[in-house]
Amino acid sequence: MRIAVGGIEHETCGFAAPSPTAEVTTLMSVARTLKYGEELRSLGDANTIVDGLVRGVRESGHELVPLLWIDANTSPPVSRESLESAIEDLLDRLRQSLPVDGVLLSLHGAFAAEGVDDADGEVLSRVRELVGPQVPVMAVHDLHCNISPVMEQAATVMVVERTYPHIDMAERARHAAQIMARTVTGQIRPTMAVRYLPLLWSAARMIDAEPPMSDAVRKLRELDQRPGVLSASIGVGYQWIDNPTVGTSVIVVTDNDDALARSYADELAEWVWERRSQWQRDPLTPESALAQGEQLGRFPIILAEQGDNTGGGAAGDATELLRLLIEQKLVPSAVLYMVDPDVAAQAISAGVGAEIDILIGGKSQPLVGPPVPMRVRVRGISDGRFIYDGPMWAGVVGEMGPSAWLEQDGVHVVVISDRHQPIDLAFCRSLGLDCRQMRYLAIKSTGHFRSGFAPIAGSIFNVDTASTLSHDFRRLPYTRLGRKMYPIDPNVEWNP
Repeated sequence: MRIAVGGIEHETCGFAAPSPTAEVTTLMSVARTLKYGEELRSLGDANTIVDGLVRGVRESGHELVPLLWIDANTSPPVSRESLESAIEDLLDRLRQSLPVDGVLLSLHGAFAAEGVDDADGEVLSRVRELVGPQVPVMAVHDLHCNISPVMEQAATVMVVERTYPHIDMAERARHAAQIMARTVTGQIRPTMAVRYLPLLWSAARMIDAEPPMSDAVRKLRELDQRPGVLSASIGVGYQWIDNPTVGTSVIVVTDNDDALARSYADELAEWVWERRSQWQRDPLTPESALAQGEQLGRFPIILAEQGDNTGGGAAGDATELLRLLIEQKLVPSAVLYMVDPDVAAQAISAGVGAEIDILIGGKSQPLVGPPVPMRVRVRGISDGRFIYDGPMWAGVVGEMGPSAWLEQDGVHVVVISDRHQPIDLAFCRSLGLDCRQMRYLAIKSTGHFRSGFAPIAGSIFNVDTASTLSHDFRRLPYTRLGRKMYPIDPNVEWNP
């Protein structure tokens, strides 16, 4: 059997500031991975969804039909022309490969373009139109997906990651590939039910290593073991865009039993909804977090600056935590990573060992605070290229752009040129910075940093600062959600 594999992945942040150097955002301008056709055959070993799909097809013994893989960094909505170009490229490659017996796609699930709220639904619908109603089309989505009825209608099966950090990307993709293999050989006939909840899920409550998210994963695993169930998923949603697809969803796939799928989807949705208050967390100031960390006495204290998470679309140059470390003389400490290409270029020009005066951060917009004047020593420089070695992205090549490790009186700053969040220790190590020696770490990330930093952490606190991605949903400028949402409206009702 011939199984086509491809992917177009983009998480779209509607509240992010556009790049100051580009009037229009395109997929190509924010892409971190571009692979076409036969290049996909070399994949299979890294922890990505497409690697997992390729490996899963290979393990099944079916023929891999490679299409394309575009994996883009989180950014504002891309241009309609860019979306159309990517879809047409995917469809052209698929059209030239017909007939195929199945299509496996990696789609983030929270992709929007200018004038298109549901770009993932557009991809799935166009693929479905091309291959017809009988060919199974299956998609694997990021945990932070906004599932839509259009996606539900076009897909035979949808599978969602379960972990945050996303250490199970390849695992969930192989799960989908196994379902596909059994489907195309006639062993099973998937039937899928989706339920949509008016729920905005706090990112600090998505961490699967601790309750309540660990309870949700346990619930999914319990459903997996029930007779007739092929797959169960929860999509916690991506909240930083103003469109009608935003919200939590649950998916249950059964073997040729619509009623069972609907029944279990209702049960799972009710289970999530009954616990809706547990998926919320009140804002936590850095000062409060520090006080709690000092009381615990477990170091390093990690302050996860979730509102300036470049992985979620923020600019990565908020200065509140840097100023706090300097003013309170919290040393040794490090800020990871400050996005400031001008300072990185200045440091590289000066060279390792030089002392330079800089104005760092605070340049994307007034909200993130003014730049911080520092006199720093350049401790290390890099072209930004390295290989991740933590459990989330082990083996994946990272590209931070021109970068530097700077220090002022025990306060260390890793400054990069391209917008990326810390995932593991590999990049700091490549610069010469040993994060294990720090007493305080200010990390511009919400959850993915835990894949590499949790093993060295004494205590971890997700903190709220003046930055782009507010986690107080009442402060976000929603106008197009199309329905009342919890917790913005604490009295909203939902029935299956």
